[in-house]
Amino acid sequence: MLDNEFLHLLSAKAAALFPAAQAARAKLEQELYALLQTSLGKLNVVTREEFTAQQHVLEKATLQIFALEQKLAELEQHQQ
Repeated sequence: MLDNEFLHLLSAKAAALFPAAQAARAKLEQELYALLQTSLGKLNVVTREEFTAQQHVLEKATLQIFALEQKLAELEQHQQ
């Protein structure tokens, strides 16, 4: 899903905006983390790893299509 380190950093920075006692700040940070995780989890997004994997699949498919188009063109030339 989403990168936990990113969510922890984002919630920590947001909690730092509120001047409060350390205990209240820690609780606020936990609640902001949970809120961010829930909210961002509802979005239709993919992880960087999933994106990279799909990008490689697309590149491979593109190369295969190019090779098949060249082969088809050669076969069509031999038929004529």
